[in-house]
Amino acid sequence: MRPIVAIFCTFIVPSVVRADPAEEAAIKMVERLGGKAEQNGKAVSLSFTKATDADLKELVAVKNLIKLNLQGTKVTDAGVKKLAVLKNLTHLNLSNTSVTDVGVRELAAIKNLAVLDLGFTKVTDAGVKELTGLKGLTHLRFSFTQVTDAGLKDLAVLKSLAHLDLAPSDVTDAGVKQLTALKELTTLRLSSPNVTDAGVKDLTAFKGLTHLDLSCPYVTDVGVKELTALKSLTHLNLRSTKVTDAGVKQLAALKKLTYLDLWHTGVTGTGIKELAGLENLAVIDLSHSRVTDAGLKELASLKGLTNLDLSFTKVSDAGMKELVPLKNLAALNMHHTPVTDAGVKELASLEGLTNLNLGFTGVTDAGMKELAALKNLAALELENTRVTDAGAKELTALKSLTELGLHDTRVTDAGAKELTALTSLTKLWLSATLVTDAGAKELAPLKNLTELDLSYTSVTDAGVKELAPLKNLVKLILLETKVTPAGEKDYRREHPNCEIFR
Repeated sequence: MRPIVAIFCTFIVPSVVRADPAEEAAIKMVERLGGKAEQNGKAVSLSFTKATDADLKELVAVKNLIKLNLQGTKVTDAGVKKLAVLKNLTHLNLSNTSVTDVGVRELAAIKNLAVLDLGFTKVTDAGVKELTGLKGLTHLRFSFTQVTDAGLKDLAVLKSLAHLDLAPSDVTDAGVKQLTALKELTTLRLSSPNVTDAGVKDLTAFKGLTHLDLSCPYVTDVGVKELTALKSLTHLNLRSTKVTDAGVKQLAALKKLTYLDLWHTGVTGTGIKELAGLENLAVIDLSHSRVTDAGLKELASLKGLTNLDLSFTKVSDAGMKELVPLKNLAALNMHHTPVTDAGVKELASLEGLTNLNLGFTGVTDAGMKELAALKNLAALELENTRVTDAGAKELTALKSLTELGLHDTRVTDAGAKELTALTSLTKLWLSATLVTDAGAKELAPLKNLTELDLSYTSVTDAGVKELAPLKNLVKLILLETKVTPAGEKDYRREHPNCEIFR
């Protein structure tokens, strides 16, 4: 449960054959690189492929291109210059590329740009200034860039901006003040060590703000009090702030809140009690907080809760009992808590659970038997627990499971054989288990697997060869195994679309 505001899509629908030879060749190039196209070539994703500037020269033949995702490619400023002819482009993702201010200058020619991601690039304030002519921009992301307060001053002319992502950055209170001219902002992510309560006060100018990431370590209860003026807020991230129960009490005024992140704050059960009036609250992250079993009793009134994160807290089996009234709970994270099999038994009545994390807890095979009642469970994490083959057998009752984490458990080849009954599995993590080549062979019936982790096991080239029937596998993790370069090469030859980590 992380406060991520997603503004860029991954395009996954196969392309349609085009009449124009140049455009058809461009689309084939995209697919050859492992990219995807949709909407008859109007939307293309080359995300995390080996696409280069030279490839973009061919791609611009698709004149009606509207959305282009180049995240994580080898594209540079020279490649961006080639994009200037794409006059219909409205969405462009250049995050995780080598683009600099020089490349951003070339974007000025694409007047229809509305959504632009420059996260994880070398863009600075000078680059921000080059964007001031793009009056139609509504979404901008500068995460992990060198943009400072000076750059934010130039953003003030982009009156249509609705989504601005500056998380993380070195922006200060002065920079926040520069943003107050952006009256249309609905989403703002700050996450800066330099923003304080003084900066938060300036945020009250954004009356239409619905999503706010304020994970700034020097924001206190004083700043939270200022937020009560933002009546439209539905999503609020206060992780790693100095917020305490007193600040949480102020949040009671934000009646539209559906998402609240209090990760690594000083909030206790007293603060949770103050949230009782937030009837729309569906997601709450209390990980690394000071909440205990007694505090969880106060959650009972939040009937609409669907996602709850209590990882790295002192919540134990007694606390699990307090969760029983939360019948709408779909996701629960108890990672690194003192919960045991007795606590798992209490969860059996939460039949709507689809995602459960019990990693690094005291659960054993007996607890696995209690989980059999959770027929809708799709994702289960049991990392570093005392689950053995007997527990794996109990899990076969969970026919809806698509993701199962058994890293660092006592499961052996016999347990791997039991798991073949879970035919819906798409992701299976068996790292640091006692599985060998024989166990790898048992996994062959899991035809839907797309990701498999056998790291830190004694699996060899022979075991990898047994995975041949898993035709849908796109990610195979083999860190610190006995697989050799030759074994990896043989597997790659037969499975060119599978990425191997060794």
